[in-house]
Amino acid sequence: MEMDLKIMVRKSGTTRVIELTGEVDAYTSARFREIMLELIDDGGIHLVINMCNVEYIDSSGLGALVGGLKRVSERNGKIVIACDGPQVRKVFEITGLEKVFPIYNGEQEAIAAVCCGGSQE
Repeated sequence: MEMDLKIMVRKSGTTRVIELTGEVDAYTSARFREIMLELIDDGGIHLVINMCNVEYIDSSGLGALVGGLKRVSERNGKIVIACDGPQVRKVFEITGLEKVFPIYNGEQEAIAAVCCGGSQE
């Protein structure tokens, strides 16, 4: 069964939150990447990617995140991840990307970290 990806974007102060629900894979990652890059180009240089409701992410989803990080880094911005799902966190650990993207258990912790420079869990 193919699961779609639901993407919701909102502001929390100067931080943009992209909340993802579903699967971030070869079928859905292009749309996610496009939305993320548009936000960055519109001045949203501090992003929280809420992946608490993501059930699956593959290499194309990780590639979209890395592309966003490259763009945001050029603007001295930051991307942090909110994720409490062990399956998705394991993908970040296996690929070594947990060293690149700070990962927090919840959205509020991630927002505090990106706006106030909190430490990684």
